Amino acid sequence: MAKYSLLNVTEQDGGRVSGHWIQDHIGTLESAEELAQETNKVNGGRLDIAVVEQVGTTNPSLRRFGNLPRLN
Repeated sequence: MAKYSLLNVTEQDGGRVSGHWIQDHIGTLESAEELAQETNKVNGGRLDIAVVEQVGTTNPSLRRFGNLPRLN
């Protein structure tokens, strides 16, 4: 199983994104994409949720991560 993170996108440049960490996900890329879509629906479709490789930190809450490759 792979490890992914979901980000609330604040900037996008081509296939790279910057944004705030929402949550991590362990599973397939497809299941991470489904979770991103569900998260967006819960928020009324107002957010752009990106799937990226898991961010490497022990405390990602409230942090902004930048220039990561978008996988979805």
